[in-house]
Amino acid sequence: MTWTTSDFAHANHAPSLDVNGSTGTEPIYMDAEVGRPIILDASHSKDPDGQPLQFKWFHYQEAGGTGTALAGVTIAASDTATATVTPTAVSRPMWLTLPGPQPETGVAHIILAVTDNGSPKLTSYRRIILTVHPAH
Repeated sequence: MTWTTSDFAHANHAPSLDVNGSTGTEPIYMDAEVGRPIILDASHSKDPDGQPLQFKWFHYQEAGGTGTALAGVTIAASDTATATVTPTAVSRPMWLTLPGPQPETGVAHIILAVTDNGSPKLTSYRRIILTVHPAH
């Protein structure tokens, strides 16, 4: 707990994230199309203390399922600053299918976790919310 009482110069600070030129903590909303890769670039993220950063992108599969279909995605290079997300389906297989017309769009929440190597290690998060449309 010493770091909580240290002055600014001697404390560790959480990374500052920049995804595709967007800084801050608000979710990023993007449209996506099944089969079309999207590049998510966090290479301009920084640590205020100059420490190296570790990146982890993951699909938060349970998020966003109220009133919409949960889309399927794959993530390539998920442990690097720049990941490629490819929507695979508007509605994931094995997801609850309701009677009636199938959804025209689905949603996928992608989370970026960036951790420094300070003491203690600190992690910052950023959410990217994809609205997935069928392939044209």
